Amino acid sequence: MARDVIRQKINDAFLRKALKNFAAAYPVARAKAFEGVDFEALRSRIAAFKKEGLARLPEMVKEFTASAERSGATVHLCATPEEANRTILEIIRKAGVNFLVKSKAMTSEEIELNHYLGNNGVTCLETDLGEWIIQLAGERPSHMVMPAIHKNREDVAELFSRETGLDCPPDIPHLVRVARETLRDGFLTGQVGLSGANVAMADSGAIGIVTNEGNGRLVTTLPRIHIALVGVDKIVPTLSEALDVITILPKNATGQKITSYVSFIKGPTGEGRELHIVLLDNGRTRLAADPDFSEALACVKCGACANVCPIYEIVGGHVFGHIYVGGIGLVLTPFFHGLDKAEDILKLCIGCRKCNEVCAAKIDIEGLIVDLRDKIRKPAGQKFLFGTLMKNRALFHATLRTAYLAQKPFQSEGGRIRHLPLILNRETANRSLPPIAEKPFRDLIAEQPGTKKQGAASRETVLFYSGCLADFVYPEMCLDTVKSLEALGYEVSFPQKQSCCGIPARYSGEMGVARDLAKINIDVLLEEDADYVVTICPTCTMSLRHDFPKLLSTEPPWREKAERLAAKTFNFSELAARKAGSGIPTHETVNGGKETVTYHDACHLKRGCGVHEEPRRVLRELVGVEIAEMTDCDKCCGFGGSYSIKYPEISQEVLKNKMETIRETGARTVAVDCPGCKLQIEGGLEAAGTGIAVEHSATLLARRLVTP
Repeated sequence: MARDVIRQKINDAFLRKALKNFAAAYPVARAKAFEGVDFEALRSRIAAFKKEGLARLPEMVKEFTASAERSGATVHLCATPEEANRTILEIIRKAGVNFLVKSKAMTSEEIELNHYLGNNGVTCLETDLGEWIIQLAGERPSHMVMPAIHKNREDVAELFSRETGLDCPPDIPHLVRVARETLRDGFLTGQVGLSGANVAMADSGAIGIVTNEGNGRLVTTLPRIHIALVGVDKIVPTLSEALDVITILPKNATGQKITSYVSFIKGPTGEGRELHIVLLDNGRTRLAADPDFSEALACVKCGACANVCPIYEIVGGHVFGHIYVGGIGLVLTPFFHGLDKAEDILKLCIGCRKCNEVCAAKIDIEGLIVDLRDKIRKPAGQKFLFGTLMKNRALFHATLRTAYLAQKPFQSEGGRIRHLPLILNRETANRSLPPIAEKPFRDLIAEQPGTKKQGAASRETVLFYSGCLADFVYPEMCLDTVKSLEALGYEVSFPQKQSCCGIPARYSGEMGVARDLAKINIDVLLEEDADYVVTICPTCTMSLRHDFPKLLSTEPPWREKAERLAAKTFNFSELAARKAGSGIPTHETVNGGKETVTYHDACHLKRGCGVHEEPRRVLRELVGVEIAEMTDCDKCCGFGGSYSIKYPEISQEVLKNKMETIRETGARTVAVDCPGCKLQIEGGLEAAGTGIAVEHSATLLARRLVTP
C-alpha cells in the first residue's frame, strides 16, 4: 500500500473525526440494540445453518431457482461478473429502455455494473442517499452499510450543486430535501428497477430486503420490471433462518433494533410485471467447497468488522479494502477479484481479532486473513529472515546479541532508544524504544544456582516459555515471573532450547517456517513432563495453544503432540489467578492505602485466549491495587509485532488513541500482560513525557509477594 495514500487518509481531518466519532458511538448503540437478545446464541445459529447451507450450496441454488420460478420469477444463474452484467443489459434492452433506477446493492459494486451499463448506453440512478453521493463523486463505497461515511456536508453540498445547477448550502435538512426532489423523477419515470437482497429463501423463492430509506420499496414496486441481483451465498433454507439474519443485521450493522423497512418479495408484484432474479456465483461455489476458507461466505454483510477495526478507524475503507471493506473484505477480495487486488490490503490487518468478536456469523476473520498471507508474494529477504535466521536458534540469538552492541550510539542517557538512523527513524518518531539487554534472561537464569525449594517434590511444575521479546529486551520481567510463580507455590524451570513461537513467520505468510518452529518447540516443551507451560506473552500463548494444532492438523502424530502441549499451556495471569484468595503472603501496601492502576487488555489474551477476568483478580486480590478501567480497555495499542515497523504511521495513530484513554483514568501505572503492549504503550507515554509507568502483571506481583 502506497505510504502517501495512507498518510493522506491519516491527515484527512474530517475522515478521522467521522470515523472516530462513529467508533465511539457504535458500541454503545449496539449494546442497547442487543438488550434482551442472546447475541452468542443468535450468531451460533447463523453460523450453523450457514455452514450447513454452504456444504450443499448447489442444491440450495437449485431449490431456490425452482421455488422462485414457480412463483412467477425468472431466475438467471450467472457464473461470472461479465455474464451477470450481460444478462442485466439484455433484460433492459429487451424492455426497450435505457434508464435504470437502483437501490443499494453491494453485488452491483462487486461486478461494477454501473460502469458497464454506462459504457453500453444505459443510465443508472442510485436512489440510496449514500450511494447517490458516491455515484456523483465517482467513487466506490468506503463502508458496506454506510457508503458515504467519509463525506462531510460541504462535500455533499458541492456535489449536489454541481448535479442540480442550484446553489445548495451545506445544511443537512436542505440537502435531504434536494435529494428527495431530485430522485423523485427517477422513481416515477424508471421502467426498470434493480435491487440487491439481504437474504433469499430456498423453500419459497422469496427474497428479503432491509432498508432505512423508502427507496428500496419504490425501486422494487413502481417500475414494471424488477431485477434482483443476489449472490448465491445469500440463500438460506427457510423463513426461520432468514429472520435470524434480519434480526442480527441492523443491530450489528448500525446499532438499530430494526431497520425502517423490512420487505419480502415473492414473484412479480402485479399483472404485466416481471421479476428477474440474477443469481451471482463469481467464485462462490468454488469457495464454498474450499475446506480452509469456505466460512468466509457465511458473512451477512453487516459491516461490523469495519465498525470495530482500529485500522479502519484510522485510514477508512478506501485504503482498508477493495470493493468489500473491513476484515471480511480482505478475505473475500482474493476470491471475488483476484489475489493481485488483495496483496497490499491483506498486510494492513494488525491481527487484533476485534472483528472475530463481533462477527454475526462467528467467522474467524483474522485467522483467514493470516492464512491468506501464505498465498501472496513475499518481500525479498523475508525468506532468509524467517527460513534461515529464526529457525536457527543459535544464529538468531547471536544476531540479537550483536544488536546489543550496535544500538549503543542511539541510546539516550536513560538507556532508551529515541532516534534510529535513516528510514528506521520512522519507527521511533513518536515513541522511545527499550534497548536490547546486555544479558538475555536465558543467560541470567543459567547463571543462577539450581537449588530446589523446600517441599519441591509436592509442588506443581512449570516450564517457563519466555518468548523472544521478553527474553532479550525484558529479562527482568522474566525474572519477576519466575519469582512470582515460585512465591505462588510452583516449581519453575526454563528449557534453554526453546525457540521463537513462529508467530512472526506465520503473520508474514511463511507457514512452512511456522510449522518447523512449532515442531521444534513441541519437542522441547514435551521433553520434560511438567504440569504446565506458562508464557508471559499472549501471542506466544495463542501460538502454543491454538496455532500449533492448526498448523500441524494434517500430520496426525504431530497434531496429537501439539494438542497435548496446548492442553497444558497457560498465560501467567491464568495460572496466578488460581492462587487468588489462598493466603499467599504479601508485603504491606505503602502508607496502608491501595494504589490505583489502569489495565490494558492485550488483544490475543482477551480475544485469542478468552482471558479477561483473571488478570483483574491477580491485580486486585494478589497485587492489592484498585483498577480504574479505561474506556475501550481491550482496544488494540497498535503494536502488532512487526506491524509497528511495517506501518509505523498507522501504528502510532492507534497508539495515540490508547494513550488518550489511559490519561483520562488519572492512573499513574498501566498494568499489562504482554511485553509487546508494554513496549508500545511505554514508548509512547515516555516520549510524551507523561510520567506514567507501564508494568507487566508479573512485575507488579513480584514486588508484592514475600518469596519463600
